Amino acid sequence: MARIEFEDVTKRYPDGTVAVHDLNMSIADGEFVILVGPSGCGKSTALRMVAGLEEISGGKLTIGDRVVNDLTPKERDIAMVFQSYALYPHMSVADNMGFALKLAKVDKSEINNRVKQAADILGLTEYLDRKPRALSGGQRQRVAMGRAIVRQPQAFLMDEPLSNLDAKLRVQMRAEIAQIQNRLGVTTIYVTHDQVEAMTMGDRVAVLKKGELQQVDSPQTLYDNPDNVFVAGFIGSPAMNLAEGRVERVGGRLVVRAGSIALGIPDGAVDRYPRVRDYEGRGVAVGMRPEHFYRPDGSVPPDQRFTVQVGLVEALGSELLVHVNTDAPPVLTEDTRQAIDDEAAFAELERSAAGGQSFTARFDPGTPPRVNEQIEVAFRGDYLHFFDLETGAALR
Repeated sequence: MARIEFEDVTKRYPDGTVAVHDLNMSIADGEFVILVGPSGCGKSTALRMVAGLEEISGGKLTIGDRVVNDLTPKERDIAMVFQSYALYPHMSVADNMGFALKLAKVDKSEINNRVKQAADILGLTEYLDRKPRALSGGQRQRVAMGRAIVRQPQAFLMDEPLSNLDAKLRVQMRAEIAQIQNRLGVTTIYVTHDQVEAMTMGDRVAVLKKGELQQVDSPQTLYDNPDNVFVAGFIGSPAMNLAEGRVERVGGRLVVRAGSIALGIPDGAVDRYPRVRDYEGRGVAVGMRPEHFYRPDGSVPPDQRFTVQVGLVEALGSELLVHVNTDAPPVLTEDTRQAIDDEAAFAELERSAAGGQSFTARFDPGTPPRVNEQIEVAFRGDYLHFFDLETGAALR
């Protein structure tokens, strides 16, 4: 096992394209870190630089106590699990798992012992004599992981290993991978575009945008305290509702207005975003997580509730997602374009911006509202998020 250090690590291609820019990050011995971000953000490139599959253009990369910039993949003592299983179809499961050790001329009895141990961990013992074609997709991915485990490397590198599996199997496998990593305690870097994987598997999550690290924190800290608009909009499913607002003082109290919506800013929100005081009379980006909306009763103050029209209702059994139409203007910046990671969806948001946008609210299941119905909703103001409109930085 080993610590992995990125110090100003940069990847620049011959045509001048910078895929990774001055990446600084320390991954502790035995830590499980997820790299996540939209397509083309540099996460796979960063992983491939650790593996030695991409040359490092600048900076220093350390694995354990060695600078590995100029070492070959073989010399780095890492094992990589790819999106494709890359199994040899003519070999048995056992032979696939032990093949790298055989090439390294490891004693045959030692190979057998390591393969059996890995098979026990992965639940593959009864399949050791089978060929890959006789296995399911999940079992093949376990074999690919077993091939990495038997090498007993300093670090595991995983590049979207579950993307070829169906949805149900992905849920099962991500839980298994997290359990296996915890059991083995091997330093692991895991790349995914799926933020649900990112939020449920790792000790920490590193969010990248256009080759630059935006924030690296525990999943809950990323969710509760995003450093900027991009992280706020990218992390969370459904995504955070983001709108252009204006901070005003009404009757001695701070209020944020977004279209016709006016919400009081409680002390709890000011404590979390103290710089919002400096934005009185100015525009801000205001964020609202879907789960902090609720259906109010008569005791809720007027500055915490507003009326909207229901556009769509999604009853998911354990929860209710209600999409409501508002006249709150969306935040249309490069940060939010990148966070949405869907050009068609962003273009639609731009087209409809003059009329406002749809907010997503998550309610407990019960009697769902009807489409086109006017309903009153309230928001837990302590959970408002505030960002600078120009820089996107959180107002902390």
